[in-house]
Amino acid sequence: MERLLFWSFRLLTLIGCLCPCLADDVPGLHNVHRYSETVLVGSEPSGEEAFQSLQKLGVKAILSVDGTQPDVELARKYGMRYVHIPIGYDGIDQQASLAMTRVAREIQWPLYVHCHHGRHRAPAAAAIVCLAAGTLSHEQSVALMKKSGTSPDYQGLWRDVAAFQSPAPGISLPELQEAAKVESMAAAMAMLDRHFDRVKLVAKAGWKVPDEHPDLVPVTEALLVREGLTEAGRHLHQDYPEAFRTLLKQSESDALELTNALTTGDPEKAGLAFSRLEKGCVKCHGEYRNGIRGH
Repeated sequence: MERLLFWSFRLLTLIGCLCPCLADDVPGLHNVHRYSETVLVGSEPSGEEAFQSLQKLGVKAILSVDGTQPDVELARKYGMRYVHIPIGYDGIDQQASLAMTRVAREIQWPLYVHCHHGRHRAPAAAAIVCLAAGTLSHEQSVALMKKSGTSPDYQGLWRDVAAFQSPAPGISLPELQEAAKVESMAAAMAMLDRHFDRVKLVAKAGWKVPDEHPDLVPVTEALLVREGLTEAGRHLHQDYPEAFRTLLKQSESDALELTNALTTGDPEKAGLAFSRLEKGCVKCHGEYRNGIRGH
């Protein structure tokens, strides 16, 4: 039965890939694209209306790659199973790729894949699922990610989709989880520190690719800092003080200005934005770093 479902999915996906089209307006959801007859991609479903829409579309399973905990109970109410594989904007690691391979081999179709807005991480994840099932070529995956609006600045996502090779049938695959354990705030801030250190190297090189680090792309590194701050703000526990939230929001704004300045090739504005961002980070670390260790 499992093999029958798998080959039925392959046939339907091949048919769907001939004409991948933007889905009609879907109540409660946005940026919804049909990648195939059995795979849709879009924004996070929130509230009854969104899950009703997914039910009408025939969705049987939902894959979330966002850091927010999925609404498992509401999905169950409408006859859907949730799978949660959180990923970042910097790429899809091997463990996540293996879990997505398991989704491709075991999930009940049709499948809806989402991140927060459905533009960057979800299209990359959907591409991996379809590549693992053998129903998309790498060229088709790239075309569909472009159709969803995936930014070329998220180079890690494009890199990992391009490099993906389906694991051998006998390889051990991770257990699928309805709601995965998400990193603590302290861990998220540690990751932000690493991205910020890379931005410092770019700043030192005059906002160009550093000679000693040819893998660093200025706009991409700034964008990863901005997205890290955005995601940290989205997942803040209610106990965090308002002053901390304000500092985080200001840092996000400064990171956005830095990204925009690098995108338009304005090193002077980039320097000013980076200076504000750096001062904000120092202030935040000094006042709150010890206080967020346990969260």
